[in-house]
Amino acid sequence: MKKKLALLLSLLALSSVAFGAKVASEQQLVDSPIGVTTKGDSVGAGVPFEVRVNVIPKGPELGLFDENGNLYDTVVFDHGTKLAGNLPRSVVKKTVILQRADGYAFSADTEGVAGSTTYTGKFDVKSTLYDKSTNTLTLEKLSSSSDEGDEVVTMKTELNYVKGDREVSATDNQLRSEFNSVILAGTKAVGGQYVGTGTITASLTVK
Repeated sequence: MKKKLALLLSLLALSSVAFGAKVASEQQLVDSPIGVTTKGDSVGAGVPFEVRVNVIPKGPELGLFDENGNLYDTVVFDHGTKLAGNLPRSVVKKTVILQRADGYAFSADTEGVAGSTTYTGKFDVKSTLYDKSTNTLTLEKLSSSSDEGDEVVTMKTELNYVKGDREVSATDNQLRSEFNSVILAGTKAVGGQYVGTGTITASLTVK
């Protein structure tokens, strides 16, 4: 009997730990301050954080960087957490820069001496969810909703950036564009997580 009780207590403890980890990793709403009136009582909310850094060697390879010289792993347009219903207008901006990892001109040799080659350069978005004719990306709802009669499974965001070919000289060392994700005011959404994915590309073509 004691062994069974000990096993049951162990399972309950593991379940509590697992539940706590799930809450911490997904950030849930906690108790309301309504009714907290006794001196010394407190309520609040928390969200986990972590600090990371990844370092790569310099070289002539091309990459996509932000305005602070950080190489993108993923360009994340995070609109945060909204309340269900008709959403307010929301804009998230990201600067994307095509450049060599060593910072030299695109036409330069490995020593950094610029050559004479000129290019045309352009940015593009590749995604089955992106409609180039309307500049809209469809976001699909991944998580379940507690809303009854939930029929809204997608929403759209405008994804605007500098399009078309641009002249790139032999001494240029960057090709940049600002990318804006714009959720229009009045966009309807129910509870759940909406995500749209694709690939931002930048290319140089020798003239």
